[in-house]
Amino acid sequence: MDDADIIILPVTVIGELLYGALNSTKSKTNEKFVHQFAEYSVIMQIDEPVAARYAQVRLELRQRGKPIPENDLWIAAACIVLDVPLITRDDHFKFIPGLTVISW
Repeated sequence: MDDADIIILPVTVIGELLYGALNSTKSKTNEKFVHQFAEYSVIMQIDEPVAARYAQVRLELRQRGKPIPENDLWIAAACIVLDVPLITRDDHFKFIPGLTVISW
């Protein structure tokens, strides 16, 4: 990510990061870090094209018997709509057609 010209954070990711921060033993420090990270990122809101892609991806995965966590569906849909890669450690994103995944 150090080499990236821009970092796009779907608003759902911020929620996930803040939850993790608040649920940690260093909640104040980690919450501050999340807010600092968000300041240097472009925040992507959920809009109608993302919602439409979410519905499509959710149905496809359900039909294939490969459901993934709800928030991850929203994150994947946002990345697909923007045509940007998703940087993640979660393997289940590989089940989503049309999503470029970068593992770290």
